[in-house]
Amino acid sequence: MSDFEPILDRLKTQGLFRTLSTVEPVDGGHVRIGGREFVSFAGNDYLGLRMHPSVVAAANAAAETYGVGAGASRLLAGTTPVHVQLEAALAAFTGRERALVFPSGYQTNVGVLSALTDEDDVLILDSLCHASLIDGARLSKAQFRVYPHGDTAKLSKALERYAGRARRFIVTEGVFSMDGDLAPLGEICRLAQRHQAWVVLDDAHAFGVLGEHGRGTAEHLGVVLPERSVFVGTLSKALGSQGGFAAASASVIDLVVNSARSFIYTTGLSPASAGAALKALDFVTEPSRRKRLLELAARARAKLKSVIPGVPDGVTPIIPVIVGDVERTTKLASHLLDAGIFAPPIRPPTVPKGTARLRISLSADHTERDIDRLAVALGEALARGGFSLDPPRAES
Repeated sequence: MSDFEPILDRLKTQGLFRTLSTVEPVDGGHVRIGGREFVSFAGNDYLGLRMHPSVVAAANAAAETYGVGAGASRLLAGTTPVHVQLEAALAAFTGRERALVFPSGYQTNVGVLSALTDEDDVLILDSLCHASLIDGARLSKAQFRVYPHGDTAKLSKALERYAGRARRFIVTEGVFSMDGDLAPLGEICRLAQRHQAWVVLDDAHAFGVLGEHGRGTAEHLGVVLPERSVFVGTLSKALGSQGGFAAASASVIDLVVNSARSFIYTTGLSPASAGAALKALDFVTEPSRRKRLLELAARARAKLKSVIPGVPDGVTPIIPVIVGDVERTTKLASHLLDAGIFAPPIRPPTVPKGTARLRISLSADHTERDIDRLAVALGEALARGGFSLDPPRAES
């Protein structure tokens, strides 16, 4: 027996064992699995740009000009003209002095938090921050603390408690990836200004989606990020490409370039991904896809609420259907699969214990009929019994 078999057996017993599915994309709203086409609510191709002909052509052109891969780390020979063009465009779009792209959003968060902090600093994170932010805090030299989700009163107390630290960093997502709700960003920024703290905003799920021009949560809420702030975004969601980026002042980006191990010690973002993201930015500035996406999200919430009263209000294309129990969540996902809908179960540790769920994620490529099919299938599953939904009961 392998040394690891008991661990794997325990995961299987708990319903937490995961396997990989081979998924062939059809478009942003549909996939093919095992030769069968499904409506997919599992992706993050929010604007349907992943397979857009112009974006694919831009990726091909960059690969033909600069190669499939960057060929080296960025600090050696891995910075091509398309990297420079993309970073300039991202800086301009976000209104920051500089931007820096990474091969993934995970590497961006890990690199930024570890590069900007030392032993005299403290990181104060929302309890539902993405794993990459938690891992970045753990890998940093700073002390880190967690405040209850969205609780700005507790955040204020934490800032007061650590007033003697050299620097304090408030770390939050703009749109939380598993719940689809928005951070209380206005109050967070007010607290940051009052306490002269930094704000690190991971806006991966709002960048290109929310705001009049698609600039994210701050634009959507009418909030101006303070001077002491770092904006983290992704190239792999609304832009349909691959990678992540940080946008901030020139001094912050210079420090990240010189200190972020996840940037220094890895081959640079592929030129194809950079070229695709650069082209995709053109579509973000056009409102039609964002408008379509948010209209579909509103329709989906209304339809789902008609069969599941506990579906939360919101404006984002992420809609949680919280079941609670892992086994029931898995069975519900299986029922949807039988009905031609791909919405895999989201289980701990991705979400807190007791809050297993389906995470319904919309794309501008979905149709009204796709959403209606989802609502009907969920209604049928609930009518059959055995799928009663528990209220959220996150366990510490």
